[in-house]
Amino acid sequence: MSAIQTVARDGIDHGSTRGYYQHRARKVLPSCQPCRDAYNAANRAKRAEAQRWNRGLVGPPAPPRPVPTGRECPADGCGELTSMPQPSTGMVAVSWPGSREPDRWYCAGACATYGRALAEVRAIEVGRG
Repeated sequence: MSAIQTVARDGIDHGSTRGYYQHRARKVLPSCQPCRDAYNAANRAKRAEAQRWNRGLVGPPAPPRPVPTGRECPADGCGELTSMPQPSTGMVAVSWPGSREPDRWYCAGACATYGRALAEVRAIEVGRG
């Protein structure tokens, strides 16, 4: 025996996400409860998958950590975010357009060079695959 499939008279595939979108496209609103339930279940699954991909992280990102300059710098405030006031005279604000590295204060010289290189490297687009 073959399975008998019933189709609603309105041509909507009820109880599925397809049915939910058919309700919207045909302006048969509000959508029936089985179609809304299927749509909500699909959205919950998408959100769960997105959280798995993002390792469970949600909300705004955590503030960046202080960045070591590769050597111990005796200057106070070297590597601090520029959202803080300038730590001392002679500090250089380092930023790079499109960089994922936030703007930071560095002392002039080797630390500032390190900061520019770090910001430039973090501006490179990484392909997701």
